[in-house]
Amino acid sequence: MQATQDTAEPASLWRRLAAMLYDSLLLIAWVFIPWVIIFMVAERSYDGPVFQVLVYLQIGFFFTYFWQLRGQTLGMQVWKIKTINDSGETLSLAECAARFFFATLSFSFMGLGFVWILFDPDRLAWHDRASGSRVVFLGKDAYKNGTGESSKI
Repeated sequence: MQATQDTAEPASLWRRLAAMLYDSLLLIAWVFIPWVIIFMVAERSYDGPVFQVLVYLQIGFFFTYFWQLRGQTLGMQVWKIKTINDSGETLSLAECAARFFFATLSFSFMGLGFVWILFDPDRLAWHDRASGSRVVFLGKDAYKNGTGESSKI
């Protein structure tokens, strides 16, 4: 069954922040390990804007891959939340790219784009609105059907 914006419960800010914390630990390894290998092989360090853009794209790939694959990063799976578009479907590549770009802006403004969830009537962050997506809570028993897939969405 597909959930739409009218039937799915929005994920709370606290659940989303917990998933972000979990994902940030994974991202440290995702970014750190390849660059350490590159630095060791090249025997020089890279810095400056080119390096920063490459790391940004590497992080963007992480989120895009997981959002497009199942609508969930590993942290989101743990906290039983999922990113869907307004039709209740998994995001397209363009929707993932827009979501990541606007999430960067939400984070850049001292996290105000995320805090906005507390004031928004639909509990949407700035980047949710800008990208036509939302994060929904799958429910406490989301993975109890034995297949690993949510029985709710």
